[in-house]
Amino acid sequence: MLKMTLISLGLCVAAVGCGAQDSGGDGNVPTGSVNVAQGGAQDISQFRALVKAGKVPTLDTLDPVGFFAEHAIDLPDADCGKDVCIHPFLAVAPRFNGGNWTMAFVAMNTGVDPSKLERPPVHLAIAVESSSFAGIDEDALDAGMGGLLASLRPEDRVSVIRYGEKAERRAFLAAPTSAELTNLIADERLGGGAGELVGLYEGIAAAERAFEEGDAAGFEGARRVLLLTSGHATSGITDPDHILGLGEALVENGTAFGVIGVGESFLVKIPSALGSMGAGTYAYALSSGDLGGLLSEEGKTTLFPLATDFNLEVTPSAGYKVGRIYGTKRATADSAGATLEMPALFIGQRDGAADVGGSRRGGGGGLFVELLADASLGDDIGPDKAAFQVTAGWTSAEDGAAQNVDTTLLNSLPPGQNPDSMWWNISDGGSGKPYMMLNMYLALRGALDFYQAGDCQRSLGVIEMMKPSVGGWLGEYADTDIQDDNNLMLMLRQNIENACRESQSSTEPTPPLDFDGGCGFW
Repeated sequence: MLKMTLISLGLCVAAVGCGAQDSGGDGNVPTGSVNVAQGGAQDISQFRALVKAGKVPTLDTLDPVGFFAEHAIDLPDADCGKDVCIHPFLAVAPRFNGGNWTMAFVAMNTGVDPSKLERPPVHLAIAVESSSFAGIDEDALDAGMGGLLASLRPEDRVSVIRYGEKAERRAFLAAPTSAELTNLIADERLGGGAGELVGLYEGIAAAERAFEEGDAAGFEGARRVLLLTSGHATSGITDPDHILGLGEALVENGTAFGVIGVGESFLVKIPSALGSMGAGTYAYALSSGDLGGLLSEEGKTTLFPLATDFNLEVTPSAGYKVGRIYGTKRATADSAGATLEMPALFIGQRDGAADVGGSRRGGGGGLFVELLADASLGDDIGPDKAAFQVTAGWTSAEDGAAQNVDTTLLNSLPPGQNPDSMWWNISDGGSGKPYMMLNMYLALRGALDFYQAGDCQRSLGVIEMMKPSVGGWLGEYADTDIQDDNNLMLMLRQNIENACRESQSSTEPTPPLDFDGGCGFW
């Protein structure tokens, strides 16, 4: 799991990172639109830290959503006249084994500028887990809560829930500077706890009730939940589907929902699913210092609902069927198509936001859909025919109106045919950065897959295959994101080689030509 770093510029789609477009890709302040990516982690900081420390991370630390979110992608202006603009792309290239690699990519952005929206008062319900699994450092929690409250506005209100074996409301509809909250932080223990009974569902339900009871029911403003969780659910309603259903019901009603993971025994499944709803920040506190910083940042973030009941479908055209999909945890697929459903999309603004890291602007998420040539129809389909169709629909959070998109993208080549050159054929004629991002992710994942299976030779072989492609691409397109990925890949290669020497396995690279990614030759 990952510590989340939010973007510079002060504009983002909450829990999905963001980046606005400029033409140079050099991190200058942009003038255009805000990218809309998938909810979930916003970086792979834990993975990077482990590699830098000379270790070979486990595969679960390489979060795909977090990996793509670190990258900036320059999209066309969001001038479609809708709250969300849909941008489809297509790349066709030869695989390392000579086969065909045809990949659709669908990205989204918005012309809505949150800096021009009036910030409403916010009722923030903070649900803090108290259990032996969470192991929350009380000093770090107190400091973080203090920083969070200091960043809120006088008209905001805060409710605090402590949950473990049972859920207890410790503050209700209190002003940020109230004595009630000051005394709560100074005198009471919210985190910690030695028990192993964790009513996660009940903790979220208590936050929901804080919005509905007494004077809170008449509160005129936005609602927001911030959940601190170890991911364990051992008491009361423990079924993950019921827990997620409660969270999604809150989001569908316009409540922002942020998640901070805590504890050395953190279980990723439920927090990751809650974080992928697209309704707030999602992060894991790697240390006590991280927890304090993440809480402090929460108070600086303003969230505005952009759309609800969002649904996007990618349907292959004649001559194709859908293979693998990448880039989001909420998408599903079969050979007939891929579907992404989100209960809500939120647009956000962060006061005093820091950079993603280096010159990285962030916001590079999207949905990748592999298109496989249908052998029964491929020979009958010529060039410049439809490759896939994108349909999307949602409800505007601004006026409740239904909005939809229906667009088709062509392939200049027949299904399954490679370009004459040994490099990508890109539908928009650009650099193909999204596809290089995907190949870098697949190279890292492939190397870890083989390593964990005890196959050191093919683990190293994946990286050896990728080196010429990424080197050639970087020679043509100067890009800080991909350069950083390449440095990370080479460090991982060295770590794998060192570890394999210690186990006396062979370190002679063996290229696995049937590797999932691997396309393009320079």
